[in-house]
Amino acid sequence: MTRETDRRGFMKLCGKTAVAAAVAGAAVRSATAPAFALDNPPRARLVTADGKPLMASRLPMHANWIFHYPYESTPVLLIRVEDPAPAMDVEDRDGKAYTWPGGVGPGGSIVAYAAICAHALSYDSKETSFLNYRRKRNEMSGHGRVITCCAHASVYDPAAGARVLAGPAKFPLAAVLLEHDEKTDELFATGIAGSELYKEFFKAYRKDLRKEFGRSKYRKRVEGDVTAMPVSGYSEDAIEC
Repeated sequence: MTRETDRRGFMKLCGKTAVAAAVAGAAVRSATAPAFALDNPPRARLVTADGKPLMASRLPMHANWIFHYPYESTPVLLIRVEDPAPAMDVEDRDGKAYTWPGGVGPGGSIVAYAAICAHALSYDSKETSFLNYRRKRNEMSGHGRVITCCAHASVYDPAAGARVLAGPAKFPLAAVLLEHDEKTDELFATGIAGSELYKEFFKAYRKDLRKEFGRSKYRKRVEGDVTAMPVSGYSEDAIEC
């Protein structure tokens, strides 16, 4: 947690996720989500805040960046891990295996995951980012080089398909599939793999999402370029825990 956020303030921030907990529980028990959960997913190029293509080789090591995909309101963490992230099989919310294709770009080190927690749908917004990647070992989980949801202490391994390392989450974060153009060094988001929770997310946070993104735009699929930036530059409070 940041120094500016005291325990009482933090609990208040966490309170908004409690409303979604029951919805998330229902999501876990629902029908099997396909490995590729989105039909005809958009192909979106990642660009920086000034509209220029985000070059994979220039993404900082241990980057904790954010962009939105496949919908205008659904946040994604973009991370560059120190070691290659090889393809592997992981299990969805129903215990069924699917293949996570691994990292892309220099050394296969760049990965992306939905910044919507698989436990209670806590997410990253302009106001608060609950899910963050940290290189250093964090106080809440005792792990380093992990994605931690500071709302309820779920911990995910970004170098292994976002498999759960600790906390109440029972299945990995949904993976956002990336493509790297070796000729131009550009990055593209091309699809989703794993257990997507977008319907539950929209239902739980409809009022907040309408306010931030627009009444109908929050459920619109992205088109063309999407802006990627450090989480610290997107959220007013990128919580550390």
